[in-house]
Amino acid sequence: MHWALAAIFLTVVLLMASNNARKLPWINKMRRLRTGSACADWMAPEHVVQKVQADYLGAMDWLQDSQTLPFPQHWRQATDWLAGPFLRRYQQLLLRQRSDHSTPFYGVLRADHQLEVRGFSQDGRRCWLIDRQHDRRMATYDMRTHERLITQDMGSGAMVIVMVFAPEDNRWKLEAQVQQLPQGWERRQHLALVSEHEALPRRIGRDV
Repeated sequence: MHWALAAIFLTVVLLMASNNARKLPWINKMRRLRTGSACADWMAPEHVVQKVQADYLGAMDWLQDSQTLPFPQHWRQATDWLAGPFLRRYQQLLLRQRSDHSTPFYGVLRADHQLEVRGFSQDGRRCWLIDRQHDRRMATYDMRTHERLITQDMGSGAMVIVMVFAPEDNRWKLEAQVQQLPQGWERRQHLALVSEHEALPRRIGRDV
């Protein structure tokens, strides 16, 4: 009888330890915001916000620089920066690009980024990132020579991205591109962000 009780107690302790191990270090430092919304809106500590922003900008740099990588390396590195629906859509584009040799060009979108992080999930693993993109430029390059052929002015815009934390890589990754915000959105007192998409649109342009 005592052995049975000891075994049950040990099992409970192990389960509690396993659950605690899966919790993120900042989970107990998150605070709930009063937004007037029916849904909970949580905020992580400043160092977590800075990490989200740094990893997002790192992903943007990789998306620009990866266009000239050999396919196996390009495919492998995608999992370092992307996850979920964003990764699946990006891999679909890579496969299409490899099989379709009729398009000898590729585009790279560059912009000045002003970032805002908000709306963390209660477990601290996901958040919204709003990217205000100023002075956007789409540069089109020759696929064979990598010579820049033309640069188009794309104006300014704002995108909403879902970021997810990957503990195994200690990195926030792009999980979904949710929506493009309308003109004048920043002047609205309350901004309703749509729910995360299960999949990205079939076509998202030349640059993800």
